[in-house]
Amino acid sequence: MDSKLRRIEAVLFAVGREITGERIASLCSLELKEVEEGLHTLQKDYAEKDCAFHLLQKENGWKLTVRDEYVPLVSSLVHSTELEKPLMETLAVIAWKYPLVQADVVKLRNASAYEHMKQLEEKGFITKEKLGRTYKVKLTPKFFEYFDLPSEEAKQAFLKQVPSEILKEAEAVDKETEEVERLLEWDKKEKESHDEIKKAMEDVKSPEKA
Repeated sequence: MDSKLRRIEAVLFAVGREITGERIASLCSLELKEVEEGLHTLQKDYAEKDCAFHLLQKENGWKLTVRDEYVPLVSSLVHSTELEKPLMETLAVIAWKYPLVQADVVKLRNASAYEHMKQLEEKGFITKEKLGRTYKVKLTPKFFEYFDLPSEEAKQAFLKQVPSEILKEAEAVDKETEEVERLLEWDKKEKESHDEIKKAMEDVKSPEKA
């Protein structure tokens, strides 16, 4: 698999939800045509490989997901069918990225993650602590008991299922996204500072005009 395909695959894995070809092209610094060709190549590769994943082209984009026939196998890892597939996927994202904040979970899944986290909290798998304008998401002892995993090994157990090159690419995408967000936040703060200075200067001048 060439580097372009690895980058596209990394984005699909890191996002964990539907994503458009245009967005992938932007994150991977590729032309849309290259991405579309790569997506169809990956879709074919997954279809031909004997693996648990497949790449779906949906109404709002593309999604890398587990094949339906493997859902019972995933369910067998837990003591009951208490968690439905969407909740399992969101919980897996939390465990993979742990520790993290609620905004990161939503970014990696989608807005439905709010409801997923609410249900996971009600079921006792996670807790949320206020952190600024968002929440810090924490795994509970029930999570580790449920999956029969000691806390120190939980994250590594999830990571071992993912090829190292994919993780590296996914982390690179995350860093790029964080850098863009950091720059946008910096621009916002700079504008606010300029506005404050402008207002202060106008306030100083106002008495002089009077």
